[in-house]
Amino acid sequence: MEKRQKRHLLTFAFVATFFIPLQSLMAQDGIGFPEPDVVEVAEVMPVLESCAALEDRTERETCSNQGMMEYIMGNLTYPQIARDKGIEGTVYVQFVVTKKGSIGSVEIVRGPDLLQKAAFSVIQSLPKFVPGTDQGKTVDVQYVLPIRFALGE
Repeated sequence: MEKRQKRHLLTFAFVATFFIPLQSLMAQDGIGFPEPDVVEVAEVMPVLESCAALEDRTERETCSNQGMMEYIMGNLTYPQIARDKGIEGTVYVQFVVTKKGSIGSVEIVRGPDLLQKAAFSVIQSLPKFVPGTDQGKTVDVQYVLPIRFALGE
């Protein structure tokens, strides 16, 4: 492999915490408050269907967060034009895990323009979830996820 290609080896890094406290971002960055029937934090948070069989709640949530990171890292494509221009950065994506366990209301909060479409597409394609519940009822849960694009050296 050419030296230049090695320098452009793609690396993705995620902010260690999957869920970012929304109030602080809303105040600073203009993220919209959730709709009245959408919650930011549910008593039982949504988890990937592949993790739902785990008995321990903490293990389910850890499995789900890890599974999402692995899915995103495995399916996110760094846009070639962004690579060629050396563009790096973090794209913040706001989305809802719906009462049916699907992904909805995907919006880009901020991030480099040339990276936004890739982040949007990978979030929109996330696998099915077991929905969150609050006070015994299935609820829509809003998330904000930072996706970091970085070119390796």
